Amino acid sequence: MTRDEPLLAAEAGRRELWTGNEAIVRGAIEAGVGLVAGYPGTPASEIGDTFARLAGPLGIAFEYSVNEKIALELAFGASLTGCRTLASMKHLGLSSGADPLSTMPYVGVVGGMVIVSAADPGCLTSPNEQDQRHLARMFGLPVLDPANPDEARRMTAWAFELSERCALPVLLRITTRVCHTRAPVELGARPTERRRPEFRRDPKRFVPTPMNARAMREELSHRLDRACALLTASPFNPRSGAAPATGLRRGLIASGAPRSSVRAALRRLGGDPPLLELGALHPLPHDVILP
Repeated sequence: MTRDEPLLAAEAGRRELWTGNEAIVRGAIEAGVGLVAGYPGTPASEIGDTFARLAGPLGIAFEYSVNEKIALELAFGASLTGCRTLASMKHLGLSSGADPLSTMPYVGVVGGMVIVSAADPGCLTSPNEQDQRHLARMFGLPVLDPANPDEARRMTAWAFELSERCALPVLLRITTRVCHTRAPVELGARPTERRRPEFRRDPKRFVPTPMNARAMREELSHRLDRACALLTASPFNPRSGAAPATGLRRGLIASGAPRSSVRAALRRLGGDPPLLELGALHPLPHDVILP
């Protein structure tokens, strides 16, 4: 068995020991992704490298783009045909693609579009730190922030559905710890049918001239409301623990990879305080974005 064969497995329920990047690849496969574009950069490089090997067996389109801006534009253009697409890059690349990305939520997507942007807290492989959640808040992008590889697989698969239901690109914000940690991942089912992309001309919908953009901005508000409702109802913001018997109103809030560390620390300490884990973040200005 080659290392890529489990990623192509058809059956659901089996468990594999995968990194977060491998789990993201599998989640996209389960969602029926039809096009992947990206620019390599640690800690996200393995996503593109794996799809480069699997594109042929999967029958999907793959491109190492000249830069992250081109990768985003290619994925967005393909999504307008109804194709499910994924663009991968590291945190610096999202800033590189900010020009087209700022308009994409106005136009909206047709097929689900997921943007995987890997952050690098601690500058382990990067010249700086950036928190892409703030960019997502500014542009109006729903954010999914997995805590471990298994959740990365589940979030990726669901992100395409979320994207289509609110007609917005979805940012999957991962970090070095999730990308390169190896942990058990439970497989979901692969789709049995493949979509047939078809572009339907609609200048009023797809061409953001100033007159159209003003109407798009109004529609964007409604899409963001839908996104917030879907994120609130998602299973990715679990609550656990019990209120202190003393009546003190104290608890913990954790987001992203630190959620796993908080859970581990509580197990070692033997405590059970209220814990809110934020894995699905709202894109509206009144939402709380944690550092």
